Amino acid sequence: MDDRFEFDRTTGIILIGTRTWTNSAFDTMMPRVLLPVAHRPLIAYSVSWLHEVGIQRVAVCGNRETQAIHSLLANHAPAGLSIAYHEDPMPRGAAGCLHDAAQVSDGDTFVVVDGTTIPNVDLKQLLRSHRASGAVATVVVNCESRPHGNPGLQIPTGIYVFDRRALDLVPPRGFCDIKEKLIPQLYRSGERVVAYRTSGAIPRVMGFTTYLAVNEWVVEHLVAHVDEPEGYLRRGSALLHQDALVATDAVLVGPVLVGAGARIDSGAVIVGPTTIGRDVIIGPEVLVSRSAVWRRSTVGAQAQVDRSILADDTFLAHNEQAFQVVKVGSERQRLDGAAMAPGSVAGFERSSLELQRKLGRVLLGPAWSRFPAAQ
Repeated sequence: MDDRFEFDRTTGIILIGTRTWTNSAFDTMMPRVLLPVAHRPLIAYSVSWLHEVGIQRVAVCGNRETQAIHSLLANHAPAGLSIAYHEDPMPRGAAGCLHDAAQVSDGDTFVVVDGTTIPNVDLKQLLRSHRASGAVATVVVNCESRPHGNPGLQIPTGIYVFDRRALDLVPPRGFCDIKEKLIPQLYRSGERVVAYRTSGAIPRVMGFTTYLAVNEWVVEHLVAHVDEPEGYLRRGSALLHQDALVATDAVLVGPVLVGAGARIDSGAVIVGPTTIGRDVIIGPEVLVSRSAVWRRSTVGAQAQVDRSILADDTFLAHNEQAFQVVKVGSERQRLDGAAMAPGSVAGFERSSLELQRKLGRVLLGPAWSRFPAAQ
C-alpha cells in the first residue's frame, strides 16, 4: 500500500495535561512537555515521531497553558506539518480531549501519544499491525517480567491507536479517561481491543529522577548515532555545537552534549551523560557530572554539580556544590554572579553582550537578537 495513502487520513494527537503535580521545585518550573531534553522541548520528540512517517496533521490537547506550548513549539515544528491546539476550559480527561479533537478532524485513525514520553516505537509497523488486527483500539505496552515464572505484566506506555468509531463511546461532556473508562467500555461493548508489545524502552518523564534518566537516554542515543546532528561537531564521545567555546584542556568524558554559545573554561571536567545548554558558562576547574545545565546558567570556578538540574539563568557561586538538587535562577542573578567567578572574564563578556542586545532591540527591533530556537 502507498504510504501517502496509508497515512493520509491518520491524525496525531498529543496529550499535554499541564497541571502542576506537586509543589516541588521541579514541578513548578514549567509544564513537563516543555522540559528541555537534549536541547529540545520534550514534546518535540512526539511531533517528530508522528511527522517522520508522513502524518501531516497533529492536534495538541491540553487543559491550560497551550499558548505557551504553541509559542515554543513553533521553533521545532517540521516544515509542512499542520498543528492545531485544543484547550479544554474544564478538565475532560485523556479520552475526552481525544474526542473533542477528533470532532474537528476528518481523520479516520488517531495515533495518541502522551507528550511526556519519548515514543521509541516503529510507528509504521504499529499502524499496520493495528489495521491488520481489525481492532478499534490498540494499546502499546511494555511487558514487565516477574520472578518465579509468573506471567509478565503488560504496562501501558501512553501510546494508543484508535479508529474513529471507538470515540462514539466517549461522552460529549464531563471527564473521561482512556485507561480507566474508555478501554473498559470498549470491552463491555464487544469491540476488539488489542495490545501491541514493544521490547524497546519508552522513556517517560514523571518527575526529577525520571527527567534526568530520560535526558541521559537521549544524549547517549545521540552521541552513539553515526551522523552528528546539524550544527554539532564530534569531539571524542561528546557533541559540541559549532558555536560553543571549549578550552583545549577541558576534559569531557562522554556522552556529553554542549549547546550553542556555551563556554567551558580551562581545567573543567564534564562527565556524562550531561547536557550543557545554550549560552552556559562553565568556569575554571568546575566538575559537572550526570546533570542537565539549562540555558544561560553560570557555574563558578571550582564548583561541583552532580545528578542535578540547573534551570535557566541559574548562578552557582565559586566553590558551591549542587548534589541531587534542582536549582532555579534568574537572569539578574546570572549577570551579577558571572562577574564574580574567579579566573574567568566570561561575566564581563556576557554583560557586554546583553548591553549590545538591548541597544540592538531599541535601534533595529526585537528580531535583532532573537535566537533561532529555544535550546
